[in-house]
Amino acid sequence: MIPHTIFPVMPEALNTLTAIGFILIAGIVGAKLITRLLPVPTITSYVLTGLLIGPAGLNLLNTGALESLAPLIDLTLGLVVFELGRRIDYKWLVKEKWLLVTGIAISVAIFFALYLLLTSLGIPRLVASMAAAIGMASSPAVALNIVHELKAEGQVSERMLNIIAISNSLAFIVFTMSLSALHLEYSSDWRILVFHPLFLVFGSGLLGWIAGRLVIYLSEWLGREHQSQRIILFALIAATVGAASMFNLSAMIALLVFGITSRHRDRGYAIVEPDFSHFSGLLYGILFVSAGAQLELMHMREYWLAVVGFVGVRLVVSVLFGAALAPVNGLTVRKGALLGLSLLPMSGVAIVLAKNATVLYPEFGALLTALLLSVLAVLEIAGPVCTRFALILSGEAKN
Repeated sequence: MIPHTIFPVMPEALNTLTAIGFILIAGIVGAKLITRLLPVPTITSYVLTGLLIGPAGLNLLNTGALESLAPLIDLTLGLVVFELGRRIDYKWLVKEKWLLVTGIAISVAIFFALYLLLTSLGIPRLVASMAAAIGMASSPAVALNIVHELKAEGQVSERMLNIIAISNSLAFIVFTMSLSALHLEYSSDWRILVFHPLFLVFGSGLLGWIAGRLVIYLSEWLGREHQSQRIILFALIAATVGAASMFNLSAMIALLVFGITSRHRDRGYAIVEPDFSHFSGLLYGILFVSAGAQLELMHMREYWLAVVGFVGVRLVVSVLFGAALAPVNGLTVRKGALLGLSLLPMSGVAIVLAKNATVLYPEFGALLTALLLSVLAVLEIAGPVCTRFALILSGEAKN
């Protein structure tokens, strides 16, 4: 008799490599079919494909498979935030102070409008404040991908990316500091209340600063060798994401500071401008298909009014402030409104931040995650369409 142990046991979930291969194949095929049927950006077709094959759809890619991809998703988000940090020119922002004012005004207005909306709908104040903080941030991954896809260049594109950098910076800081209120609610230890948010902000910032200084030093030593520098930079991004996870820091804050430091402390221009385009398409495919697969529709009936209000607030506030502040930003009112429209996609970092809260206090995190995933179910699909539409109407799309 043949021993039964020689036969494979059917796994409960795809292993990591199989899941990556499946996501890439499904993403490419699904995107091709969807874009033939609908005039949507590639990103939206990836998200729709993920929604179809994920737990909310056919469940071909289940929760276990998605969890095995978490390190790769964190690395991809790290690359996106690092690139965003590299694009922040704070010297230019000081000169273009109205752009800085616009970014801060839009973010702060969205925060307070969302907080008032959610609390008026019966959402607990603490959940509302954290959801509002996350809702401040527009998606850098969507913006960068669509800018690359359309080869967009001009006033609206550049201002959009800078405002997204501002909104994400504020969202990370406000969310992290909001943890004090969360600790106050669930913990009686004043040391956790005071020191945990400070540890996250300053510890993550220090980690990013060290990585930035290290890449400058290594680039000076290596010389302007494109391939070597690209490998070193990718390795340091991966190491920063890993170190943040090891020491319970915020990888997003660390990578943002890493990007900013690597640009503005490189006075000798030792770093060759990083180009990850050779494999960024692959990583973006994995990121957006998995993002679609993580979306949940089961809470939509419970939170539909909050979702509609959430999306509406982000849209109306961004467009109104973009149009109202257009003249001081050197834009026409029409282009200012389009700038506001381009900011609609909400950052996928929302899932990461919500998970951080869930790890600390599962009961609280479950409510926050349910609300945010319901919102993302709309914005992950509609947001990229609005950004693409805005950049095309602005006349800055060359592709």
